[in-house]
Amino acid sequence: MSYSKQETPTPPHTKRVGYVYDVRMKYHQDLEDPQDPHPEDPRRIYWIYNILKVAGCLDIMKNVLVTPVTDDKILRVHERQYLETLKDTEIMERATLLETQKKYDSVFLCKESQYCARMSAGGLLALCKDVVRGKLDSGLAIIRPPGHHACSAVPMGFCLLNNIAITVRDLQARKMVNKVMIVDWDVHHGNGIQEVFYSDNTVLYASLHRYDEGEFYPSSTDGGMDMVGEGEGKGYNINIPWATAGVSDGDYIYAFKKLLLPVARQFCPDLIIVASGFDAAVCDPIGECDVTPECYACMTSMLKSVSNGKLVLSLEGGYNLDAIANSALACVKPLLNIKWKAGHIPQPAIYLAYATLSEEEVNGVPQSKYKYSSNWDTSNIWNPAVEVPNCYSAQPSELGKDTVDRVLDIHKEYWTSLNM
Repeated sequence: MSYSKQETPTPPHTKRVGYVYDVRMKYHQDLEDPQDPHPEDPRRIYWIYNILKVAGCLDIMKNVLVTPVTDDKILRVHERQYLETLKDTEIMERATLLETQKKYDSVFLCKESQYCARMSAGGLLALCKDVVRGKLDSGLAIIRPPGHHACSAVPMGFCLLNNIAITVRDLQARKMVNKVMIVDWDVHHGNGIQEVFYSDNTVLYASLHRYDEGEFYPSSTDGGMDMVGEGEGKGYNINIPWATAGVSDGDYIYAFKKLLLPVARQFCPDLIIVASGFDAAVCDPIGECDVTPECYACMTSMLKSVSNGKLVLSLEGGYNLDAIANSALACVKPLLNIKWKAGHIPQPAIYLAYATLSEEEVNGVPQSKYKYSSNWDTSNIWNPAVEVPNCYSAQPSELGKDTVDRVLDIHKEYWTSLNM
């Protein structure tokens, strides 16, 4: 069916929610083969922006201005030599860029890359500042390139600057926050974030990721459950390493209810930032897992119960355009206090965002028609019926439950809330 933006019903809401989006972040592109899109596709951020626009969400969200992050903020996390190399890419010719990117693990570069990376980190920082200051309650950073793999000295895994680490360190330096919890539900372990905060007891990092005995990217034992932190940070690094592909809603919900929420409430952070990769979603070609939009909505709802609802989701991975768009929409609704009507949550089998817009329309020309699956009744999307999606009662697999229980046993030594 065709559905115009003007006909979109305005949803009820009670929260002030912000978002970050800037089309200039699309300029970071793979130069090797323009005809064969890289998985970290520049269109990723637009598909999310577009579905939120069509759904009417952006009409009731605050657009937070993006400014590039400055050197002093970057240098709280990254080494100067790496920053200088990244800055040099602005003046490199194509051949030199292609040669330079070969030095790193799974990274592509172009002349605009470092500017886009600064915009990505700067956008998240601006949004988090507004949340911490009380101007907003929560928000979604629709940003790229992602950041959770970026280490202090090297980029990797499609990541150039560690957006979340830069943000947390700047907020702490300004004494805007003391304690921050980072929940990383990207299907890959956020080795870069772990590296930065591994000995820090003011930052609680919890990652749920495919591990496959250390064989799944980033292909390191750093994502193992025994990596709990060191020194003062011991116990403040929680890895939940899934043993194989096919992890689904019940496994994530069990991990949240049994482990992450009790620890989060005991830690009592000033702010929660989610490294919100959607590559564990159903249909993602890299993650090969089965997490539904319902589950992402449910996890978002649960995290809202901590830190007075001060919650920011920051886009990381996710490589099926339909999946990331619908998963992001599912997360935004609980931020806006929009209640689901049973039967009208986006289902993986009928992903709704088709984003058939031309480049001109992507860059601001109004689009009169949007293409949706006829299986979705948009006229009823905002009608309240249930507070949270019914996947809250989903049951874990035996393998998933065993993984979470083993992690829980390890961290009982550090968190009294896990002994109750």
